[in-house]
Amino acid sequence: MNAFLAAMVNGALMSALVASAVSVTLRSVAAAAAESRSHLGRRVEMLLDKTRHGGTRLMKRRLAATLTVIAALALLVAKSPAMVAFRAPFVPGVAVRRAVRLLPKLPIAAQAAAVSQETNALAGRVVEDSTGNPLPSAELRFHQKGMRELAADLETDGDGRFGTSDLPPGDYTVDLLKPNFLTTTFKLHVPDTGVLLRLVRYGVIDGSAKDASGQPIPGRVLAPGGRTAGSARITVLVRTPGTEELRSFRETTLDDNGHFRVYDLPPGQYAIGLWYSGLAAGSGMQLYPDTAHPRFFTISGGEEYDDVGFTVLPSQSYSVGGRIELPAVKSSFQVALGLPEQPTLPIAQTLTNADGTFRFEKVPSGTYDLFASGPVGGYGAFDSVLGRGEPSFGRARVQVIGQDVEGISVPVGPGRPLSVALRAQGGGALPPGCPSTVSVSLDSLEPWAMRFFTNTQVAFGKPQIIRNLAPGRFRLTATGLGAGCYQASEPVVDLTSDMEKPVAIELAEAASIRGQLKGAPPSANFAVVLLDAGNTDAADAQLAFPDSGGRFTFDGLRPGRYRIAVQQRGETPVRWVADVSRMPEVDVAAGVISTVELPVDAKGGQQ
Repeated sequence: MNAFLAAMVNGALMSALVASAVSVTLRSVAAAAAESRSHLGRRVEMLLDKTRHGGTRLMKRRLAATLTVIAALALLVAKSPAMVAFRAPFVPGVAVRRAVRLLPKLPIAAQAAAVSQETNALAGRVVEDSTGNPLPSAELRFHQKGMRELAADLETDGDGRFGTSDLPPGDYTVDLLKPNFLTTTFKLHVPDTGVLLRLVRYGVIDGSAKDASGQPIPGRVLAPGGRTAGSARITVLVRTPGTEELRSFRETTLDDNGHFRVYDLPPGQYAIGLWYSGLAAGSGMQLYPDTAHPRFFTISGGEEYDDVGFTVLPSQSYSVGGRIELPAVKSSFQVALGLPEQPTLPIAQTLTNADGTFRFEKVPSGTYDLFASGPVGGYGAFDSVLGRGEPSFGRARVQVIGQDVEGISVPVGPGRPLSVALRAQGGGALPPGCPSTVSVSLDSLEPWAMRFFTNTQVAFGKPQIIRNLAPGRFRLTATGLGAGCYQASEPVVDLTSDMEKPVAIELAEAASIRGQLKGAPPSANFAVVLLDAGNTDAADAQLAFPDSGGRFTFDGLRPGRYRIAVQQRGETPVRWVADVSRMPEVDVAAGVISTVELPVDAKGGQQ
């Protein structure tokens, strides 16, 4: 009874205090509203009133009374029981996210023992694969089938540890993320108190470009008006697995000191090229250290290659001039020279004059493809942009051998059409999970020095004609496919001649891998790492943890070629991705379950 009366007194006091506060607030607001118009005037009167009190102390009686009331209230509250708490009312449509409790900072073994009594405990650690150092602030996003929101979102502490006992037992898909590292996806069953995860760091290639006198090569040389008259670019080329084809992976410019740094390279094999044009040393292209024998830099995770130095030596060079047969007067065209054997970037580019004439200076001896496109509607840092209306294109082969080349005449004509069809791989109905309409983009594989904004919507079973394309080679890529739907292959078309039949972009279901460890001890704990070798831009890694029988599975894969490796899992210094160039490769086909057998030696490593 006494507790009830005390609670009632507390409630009455609180109500009075709130009412008083509200009353004071309302009076203050009303007073402020009433005074807003005459505030300035009264301030002036107060400043002129010499009889007003100018002190800053409170009146002693009012201060004493206020302190007495506060002391009485504090004594009454201290002698009363805790205030009665009521449950907050339920608000429909408002989701409450459960907080995830982090475990104490203990070593993994002690942490596992501390939570062994909790049936849904999760504890683990994240380290860098190349060094074994703990990784703080790595994020783990837990997904569960049938849930749109995250089941949990954890972050590692300063020692790379994470843990919780608030996740219900079950199977989860986890995304492990950290800047400058490959995002890694894996499946995990909770409870699990001995998880050790290794993240693969991006590789770095650092270097510079200088001329024969040791002066830095400028990244851009600007002409009056801001157009780029000369430039030098570093291109990272990746070797397509199973072929000798080199594809452009990254482009970067040189700074004022001729320095470059490429810092986001996933596992793969890369060559470095320098393209330059319009410089004092001339124009040209060279691979490091020698174009005939390029060096391939192997990135397995965390490697940093420094002092990659290019030296641009002056060589005998010549001028190349001619005229574009413009379809209209006072229109400017983009003209570029490219090497047929290395068509990634142009080695020289310029704009025509109003009458269609053009000239390249300091072109070394060689055989080139000349590309003309326009009219130009604008230009960026390096490449131009097509203007509105019907574009025109032209191309010619040019040989520069020991003398200047003059009087080149390049006729131009309208662009070419291309019919694109969307179909299922091998024919048949639209694969499950694939959209009926996708966006198709065309990427030029030749150095036109022109930005082609070729992107169109193509519906399944309804060929779509794309018009006004340059007479060159393009790679077709479908985007916006969603989860579980993939492009079976990326067709390459050559529009130097007319295409009679539609080019098919084939959609396919996801692929799968079913694997088996051969020779693995029954008690061993392994991790299998899968890297997408055919699509370096999708720089993600996937993990699978084999069961006691050595069986593992990868589902939802993009059809293509993958690299795979297996190592022991747990407190071990052995890297999961030790040498990407020696990792076995496996091809997976759409909608097909590929089988893989990985032999394991007595020490638990991959043979």
